[in-house]
Amino acid sequence: MSNMGRRRIAWVWVGAFVAALAVVRSGAELCGAELARLTAATWNEFVPAGKERDCILGDLVLRNDRITAVIAQPVAGRNANMTVRNVGWCVIDLTQRLPANDQLSAFYPGSLRYSFTRPEAIRWEDEQGAYPLEAGDFVLRRPRITVSCPADPVQGLEVTVRYTLADGDAALLVETLFRNTTDQPVEVELSDTVRADRTFQFSTALDENLFLADDEFFRQTYGIFSAEHKVKHSGGRGVVVQYLSGAEAKIQLAPGEKRVLARQLYPAANKLQALAIGRLLRGESVHRVEVVITDPRGAVAAPRVELYQGDALLGAARGDAEGRVVFGLPSGEYRMVVSGLGRPASSQSLAVSGDTSVRVGLEPAALLIGRVTDTQGNFIPCKVQFQGLEGTPTPDFGPDTAVTVRNLKYSATGRFRQELLPGKYRVLVSYGPEYHAHVQTVELQAGQPARLEVQLERCVDTRGWISADFHSHSSPSGDNTCSQRARVLNLLCEHIEFAPCTEHNRIDTYVPHLRALGVEHLMGTCSGIELTGALGSVNHQNAFPLRMRPRIQDNGAPLTDANPVAQIARLAMWDGQSEKLVQCNHPDLVQILADRDKDGKGDGGFFDMVQYMDVIEVHPLQPILLVPGTEAFQAAQRNTIFHWLQMLNLGFRIPGVVNTDAHYSFHGSGGLRNFVRSTTDDPSRIDPLEVVRAAAGGHLVMSNGPFLEVTARSGDQAAGPGDDLAAPDGQLELHIRVQCPNWLDINRVQILANGRQMAEGNFTRRQHPERFGDGVVKFEQSIPLQLSHDTHLVVVAAGEGLTVGEVMGPQWGSQMPIAVANPIFVDVDGNGFRANGDLLDVPLPLDQTPGIPVRQP
Repeated sequence: MSNMGRRRIAWVWVGAFVAALAVVRSGAELCGAELARLTAATWNEFVPAGKERDCILGDLVLRNDRITAVIAQPVAGRNANMTVRNVGWCVIDLTQRLPANDQLSAFYPGSLRYSFTRPEAIRWEDEQGAYPLEAGDFVLRRPRITVSCPADPVQGLEVTVRYTLADGDAALLVETLFRNTTDQPVEVELSDTVRADRTFQFSTALDENLFLADDEFFRQTYGIFSAEHKVKHSGGRGVVVQYLSGAEAKIQLAPGEKRVLARQLYPAANKLQALAIGRLLRGESVHRVEVVITDPRGAVAAPRVELYQGDALLGAARGDAEGRVVFGLPSGEYRMVVSGLGRPASSQSLAVSGDTSVRVGLEPAALLIGRVTDTQGNFIPCKVQFQGLEGTPTPDFGPDTAVTVRNLKYSATGRFRQELLPGKYRVLVSYGPEYHAHVQTVELQAGQPARLEVQLERCVDTRGWISADFHSHSSPSGDNTCSQRARVLNLLCEHIEFAPCTEHNRIDTYVPHLRALGVEHLMGTCSGIELTGALGSVNHQNAFPLRMRPRIQDNGAPLTDANPVAQIARLAMWDGQSEKLVQCNHPDLVQILADRDKDGKGDGGFFDMVQYMDVIEVHPLQPILLVPGTEAFQAAQRNTIFHWLQMLNLGFRIPGVVNTDAHYSFHGSGGLRNFVRSTTDDPSRIDPLEVVRAAAGGHLVMSNGPFLEVTARSGDQAAGPGDDLAAPDGQLELHIRVQCPNWLDINRVQILANGRQMAEGNFTRRQHPERFGDGVVKFEQSIPLQLSHDTHLVVVAAGEGLTVGEVMGPQWGSQMPIAVANPIFVDVDGNGFRANGDLLDVPLPLDQTPGIPVRQP
């Protein structure tokens, strides 16, 4: 029998095994394999589901009734996302058909040594022959399909990558064909690169013929099996899988010689299942094992099975919502340690001599049923933190990329059911800084549901203002793998009322998640972007709203540019110069204004960027109270807010904003926010363009919790943050009000006049206790001021020596409470407000930056 015939028998056997592994099957069984180009006509039928799906129109789908693989179209500039780049002819989505669960960022055949940019060179072949791939819509169905594409020319070497899938195959056959076209020997490296990030663990198995990338929590494992080579792996983000020929992952091709590197790439629902498929691929006998985990109430959702042979841990698997874990094992004696959330683990022997089905009963979990409402009885979103007491362990629900994360439960509706180990817990319920938090101790018994009924009071009066975060991320950004649903829940449960979707280099939307959760009326949103180029401290800009063009590269986003000026200009002009907010993210303002190469000498910086900036991120806020010349001031890293004050004095009326730039879901959102002036307090009626105009106008207060209101009055005129106020005699009254919920406090209010701390505008709880309150209103005073010249007034409210506290988690909670209002511009001389050019005793190398009125110290 030929090698091809033996391989075909092996594939049929593997396919039959995987069919037996399947818990459910589609109603319409697919015979053979299918190859389709993704178009408007084929999209809904062929696109796989999964958190890491990155396919677009024009990509190819190769699938059978077991697996689906998406092969990115071989064109220049095809990027899956910001960090998964140059993916032409790579596998960018890979999943079993049922359940579809793509968690792969990319499989790069050849580890990016070769580029594929010639779609016209694609060929497909079946048992009858090879054919060029037709343009437009097509769906091919054959018992076996191979699709191939040559790499762009490499000196002395022809390289072609082909993918093959047949009826019943559990794995995609990947072959790289090399041919030496020279009259000299050519060295060829044998490796691939796998992008499977954050929650994946990597290992080798089966005598090092199998590489595994296992994401236990998200229930997806990828295997690469090589029958001819041992494999080893190295690297972090972007794991290089090397195929050893002797001691090295290299081969020598003689002149004219051809060689083929073959390996099988496949998905599995768990590591144990992936090991079983690998065993079958190398000809071993494996039996189907199904373990169903229940307790007295029924199926245990997402149980965990650790499998041992003797003392050796073979692997672990997480089950589905019905408590089912399916994998395969050779005949033998094993031991399982089975656990489920809120239940003690149970150890049980497992004897396998044929297909085996086992039911494991666990003790019942404790169950907490929560109902969280406002004081009118309306259900509201909430964040619930659980802390174990008196020996009860604090729960760990999942990684920081998950919807239910570590010890947090996010509830979009205020109703939840949470399984926990029996014991005593401290439960902390919150809904952002406009609401009091609630703390309660509960003692839970196994099998006995307990109820948590909580009313949260909306104690802080923010009428006329909305709470917004203009900068957040999730998995589509490419530099993290946080579920986008988790990001939306995180924002929602921190009472963010407006949040544009601002993924890196991709225009995207939160609307499907809000709709699925049934909470579109609770958070305003629009599509936006963070356009992220090189020079990370300068060349990151957000913009919203933007038009999203689904299913094309980056949903129609503009391209980045190595030149920050060109990039921000392109973004500002995008969508036909449409109205939008352009935000400069976490900038190095000195580099922008004056010192492009950061050598301390003036060279004009990237000054032309300034004309396109509507707002500037200035966080952290705390250094605004540091005094120049002090040790603490000198120690502050890239003191953006101080340089923003300098910019105000130089005449740049670019408002400051703060945002979380959250990438993960464990207390990621909510730690910074902008209170933006608004004509509506109803999130469902927020107009994104009204937010744009209010923010660009400086009608905004930056905060990590305290709600600060500032109004200046002169005669019958009143002005708030961002406004101008005429005070012909220099006299005005500044009304300041600060509110906090029961988990926050402030003890200092400071007025800055043209960036300098006013001695007569410094109020502390220690020195002025009569001015401070202990209730929700922490400070409410009208301060008379006498100004001698044009002055911009910035008001700061802070809790010196205090922290935000546990409500906001370990990162944000460790910071000093603070709020900073954007400036009010007071015109004293009647000629309109004019900046004074004061650099606040800290020089800037502005000698090469034209047109700036500077008063050097």
